[in-house]
Amino acid sequence: MADGLKLKAAEIEDVSVISAAIEGAITSPGELGYSAISRTLTLTASRFMWEQFQKAPENTLRTRCGLLFGDVLSVKAQGISPDRPTEVLELLSLTCIPGEDGSAIVNLIFAGNAALRLSVECIDIALTDVGDPWGTDKIPDHTETDTE
Repeated sequence: MADGLKLKAAEIEDVSVISAAIEGAITSPGELGYSAISRTLTLTASRFMWEQFQKAPENTLRTRCGLLFGDVLSVKAQGISPDRPTEVLELLSLTCIPGEDGSAIVNLIFAGNAALRLSVECIDIALTDVGDPWGTDKIPDHTETDTE
């Protein structure tokens, strides 16, 4: 895929760029993988292509992508169960809290109060689009609704 995104985050400021690109991505627990030996967490997802939508709002496209988190020391999950590998998870954002000596906490926030909290030695995140995009009529919308 020649026009796909390839983004790298090595600083806290870079994380917000990847967060914006991945907002509304659809994944599942079965598409998450953590290896304590290689200290990596991988996630594959169907990403809404915001960069195409901003150029031409009639271009509502999704593409498969991979996220790779390196130098991961530990992972904590809330509301995500490996016992439900096909459960739909919508990724809302990535946030990063700096620690000492380059370490950080990276939070992956999903709809429905689900989250992953990664303790990382340093920020090392890569987003890579793979495959060809396809059209979708579903545009992610995370606006709050007033229930009063």
